[in-house]
Order: sequence, then structure tokens, then C-alpha cells
Amino acid sequence: MTHPVSQSRDRRRRPRLLLLLLLAGAMAAGLVWGIGSALASDPSASPAAGKVVLRVGWTNDADNLNPFIGAETSSFEVWLLNYDLLTGYTLDLQPAPGLATSWETSPDGKTWTFHLREGVTWQDGEPFTAADVAFTYNYIVDHDMGAFSSLTTFIEKAVVVDDLTVEIRCSRPKANMIRSWIPILPEHIWSKVDPKAAGASYQNKPPIVGTGPFQTVEVKKGDFVRMVANPTFWGERPAIDEILFVTYQNPDTMTQDLLAGNLDAAWGIPSAQFSKVEAADGLEAISYNLLTWTYLALNCREGTSRGNPVLRDVAFRQALNWAIDRQKIVDLAWAGRGEPGTTIMTPGSWVDPDYHWEPPADVRFTYDPAKAKQILAAAGYADTDGDGILNDPRNGGRDIKLRLWARAESPESQKTGNLITGWFRDLGLKIDYQVVDDGIYYDSIWAYEDDYSPDFDMYLWDWDGYADPGDTLASFTTAQIENWNEPCWSDAEFDAAVAEANATLDPERRKELIWRAQEIFYEQSPEIVTDYPQKLEAVDTSRWDGWTRMYGGEGAAFYTSFVRDSYMNLRPKAAAAEQSGAGGLTIVAVGVVVLLGVVAAAWFIVRSRRAAVEEE
Repeated sequence: MTHPVSQSRDRRRRPRLLLLLLLAGAMAAGLVWGIGSALASDPSASPAAGKVVLRVGWTNDADNLNPFIGAETSSFEVWLLNYDLLTGYTLDLQPAPGLATSWETSPDGKTWTFHLREGVTWQDGEPFTAADVAFTYNYIVDHDMGAFSSLTTFIEKAVVVDDLTVEIRCSRPKANMIRSWIPILPEHIWSKVDPKAAGASYQNKPPIVGTGPFQTVEVKKGDFVRMVANPTFWGERPAIDEILFVTYQNPDTMTQDLLAGNLDAAWGIPSAQFSKVEAADGLEAISYNLLTWTYLALNCREGTSRGNPVLRDVAFRQALNWAIDRQKIVDLAWAGRGEPGTTIMTPGSWVDPDYHWEPPADVRFTYDPAKAKQILAAAGYADTDGDGILNDPRNGGRDIKLRLWARAESPESQKTGNLITGWFRDLGLKIDYQVVDDGIYYDSIWAYEDDYSPDFDMYLWDWDGYADPGDTLASFTTAQIENWNEPCWSDAEFDAAVAEANATLDPERRKELIWRAQEIFYEQSPEIVTDYPQKLEAVDTSRWDGWTRMYGGEGAAFYTSFVRDSYMNLRPKAAAAEQSGAGGLTIVAVGVVVLLGVVAAAWFIVRSRRAAVEEE
């Protein structure tokens, strides 16, 4: 019979055992749910999932998907897929048909006529016509939309000839007309957007309407961008149903996810981790440079500015240039994956003609700290108060203190910052070195009080140039201060050389002008090019066919902002898809067995403990 005390003990214990039973079941159910969730987001083409999803990791978050505000290459990559350009690019960056299938120019080079594709519709079903092209160009020109104003120099207006023909009229011959990166926007949407808001605050919220092969349907800032295939795309429909661009704050974590098979591709792999990726089966590790240079920007603003005025002195900037050991940056910060930099036109990017100007030995900045100190002394910078820090005679004899920033998103930037801090301190400068995120960059480079007032001294960043060298150079003209001209530098001879280059149709004469513009920029040193880094990415070749690399298979496979061939050509390998589907079903079956087993075991414990109490 049951002892009263034993009976009361059982009543106290039984809820705990029942709770154990329920928790065990919940944990097992959670396991099954987690497996199901993982299967639903499986990047491979699983028949069970019912759709083909490409999962791409990157370390540069899409900063803003409004084309008039965003600046990161990740944003350009999204726009490349969501919108179309009037003319596109081949895999070696030559002009190619886009929304325009053909074009011609007048003998004087001032009028361009573009013939457009038939049957193109916007992703909301509205027809695309020449009016959309004319609207896009006129919106930029009439309202001086900074993001693209450097690309529309000399354009007076765009005129609709008929629904499939548009004419762009220029004040001067326009050499860069068919290489300019300008997305065509839907007039029926953007005509309702105030230009001031478009350039400052307008949020281009999903679903983003374009004519491209994919549409942005979901964005979570700092987390992901989700795009789906456009069923009405004018070209061949891609095999991919969805693209999920996943943002990683930690590039090492992204690399581990790639190696574990949780990603199909990754961009921004740390140089220290790249050898692991190269050795991994089923991955193609890709290192390349696509018009990219790393630079130290110096605040040269002559007007309102919160930067140290010493940086306006050309001699001071040149002294800094002599104090940087570019080869050591490549060796230590980039683990040898790059080349020492010189000018803002990357070598090997253009042929016939080659637009990269290579400084001759007698003007090349090399690592010579003694010469840097001599230049500073000759310019009047000396330690006049004996505290070990140089003083600025033009600024009340104050100690020269400079802020230097490196990017939190880039280990290589941080290593470079550490090196430069040491070299500049050796010159007798007080350096306040900080690692900050890109948000600080944007808020400080384009800072305002009552007027534009950039709030920085020096920072490290990298720049991806345009396909046309004249477009890249135009970003640093006086007209682009407060827009692309980050150092806020102005030089009349540079401006004139760039303008003449972009109005010159003869390639060889244009090359001479572009070389001269580079020479001026190099000598003036508003930005110090430290290196031409290798961008590091990898793609999964065990589950996918069709990765298409630029420059004859030697360049990037994705994250180019110029070509979308990989996204259009990718096909899931059948074996990988079948294995994924079967594996997923097997895992779920195992999960169910685990659930039943845990429930049975917990029930057995309850029965056993009850029997023990009764025996008492």
C-alpha cells in the first residue's frame, strides 16, 4: 500500500518528471524544426525545396539601394541585377548592348542615337520605352544629381524620337558615352520623387522596380538582400530562382561558412584565410584586381572644413608620400596578394591604348623617410617647443595632430593603418589612430554644419574605378567636391585635362591627356595610392556549373558591378541537387526517430521512478 509520505513525495516529483518529458520532447522537436529550417534555406538546388537559391556572402553591406545615394560596390552589384544600363559591358569591359541594341553618333561626336529593345517591360508590368531613357538622363542633368553628374558631362538633353529610339545631344564630343554606368529608371515611379529627396533621403524600398533579370524584394540592413528572378525579363531566364546576399561583420566567420558549405560563393575573404580556401575541395579560389586601388585620403578642403589645415600644403602631403613603404604594406597587410600602388589608374586594365601612367624613376615616390623629414624641415615644420611633435607655423605653432582611420570591416585596412601610424609618428607627427565602421566614414566625409564641412583628416579606403578612365578621373574634378571628390581637392589644370580627355575621340590623343591628369594627381598627392590589392573571392564548383570569370577566365566571377554572366549562366549540378533532397529527407527522418526515442526514454524514467516509489 502507499505510504502517505511517499505519496506526497511523488506528487512533488511528478511535475518535474513531466516537465522533463515535455522539455525533452520540445528539444527533439526543435531539432527537427531546426533541420527543416536549414533545409529550407539550403543553398543548393533541392527538389524538396522547390526552388534554386544562390547564397552569396560578402563583407560590404549594401549601404543604400537608392542609386543616387549608395556608394558601395555591393549596392552597384544589386543595381546591376535589378536594373539595366543603356549599354552594358563584355567580360573584358568593352561596350556591349544593354537596353540599346545598337547606336550611332553624328560626325561631330555631339549627337548619339540609341535604338532600344522591343517588348521590354518593367517588373511591375508597365511598358519600357524611350521616354524612360530620356527621363533618366534629363533627371540627372537637369537636377545635377551628384552620383552620376560626373558621367553626364557635356550632355545637354535626351530627346525621344519614337518609342524605341532616343537621341542624346551634347555640347561637345563625348568620348565616354557608351561606357558610362547609368541605370535606366522607370519614369512612372521616379518622376514622383523630388530630386532633392532623391539625392539625400529617399529610400528605394523593395520591391525595387527595374527591367533586369532579378528584383530586390526584401532587405534587412546589415543582414541580407534577397532578390528573385524576374519572370518577364527580356533575355534568357536564369536557372536561379533567388539570390540571397548575406552580409557578414566578421570575414573569418564568412570564410568558415563557405568552407562548411553554407554559402555558394563569398567575397572579401581575408588574405590570412585564403590559403585554406585554395586547398578546399569543391571550391575555386579567385584572386583578381578589377580597377581597384587602396588609398590614404587627405582632407584638402580649402573652404569650410574640420580637418587639419596642414593637409592643404602640397609639400606636407608629398612628405607623407615619401614616408610610406608600399612593398611592406603588400607583404604584411595583404600577405603578398597585391602590388605596390602608384596612380589611380590600375595597370593592366586597358590595352591599345594603355591608360595607366607609370611614374618614371625620377618622380616616383619611394620609401625614403629621410627625404620626408627634409621636405618637412624645408617647408618650416619643426619641433619648436621640444615635446617631440612637429609644430605648424601657419597654424599658430600648434602641434601637428592628425586623425587616421582604418575600416572595421577590413583586417587589411587595419594592418595598413598600424604601419602608417608608426611611419608618420617617426616623422614627428602626433597620430590619433582609430578603427571605425563605414558609417563613420560616410557621416564624416559628407558632413554638414550650416554648409558642407568634412570632418576628417586621413583615412584608408579602396576605390573601384569605372570602365572608362575618363569617368574615374572626372570623380576628382572640382565640380565633384561634396560628391565623389572625397579629398575635396581642386586643381584647374587637372580639371582642364580631364574635360579635354572626355571630349577627345582619338584614342592616342586621349591617352596623353589621361596620362597628364594622372601625373598632376600623383604629384599633388590628395590621395596616396598605397597598393593595388587582390580581391579575394571563392565559388562552389561542386554544386554549380556556369561560373563565368572576366578577362578570359583570369578575372572575377561575381561582385564586379559590370557583368552578370555568372548569375545568368549558373546551373545546379543534378547530383548535388538529388543528394541535397535525399539528405534532407534522411535528416528529417532521423530527427523524427530522435523525437520518438527521447519521448519513450523520458516516459520510461517516469514509470521506473513511480514503480520505485510504490515498492517503498
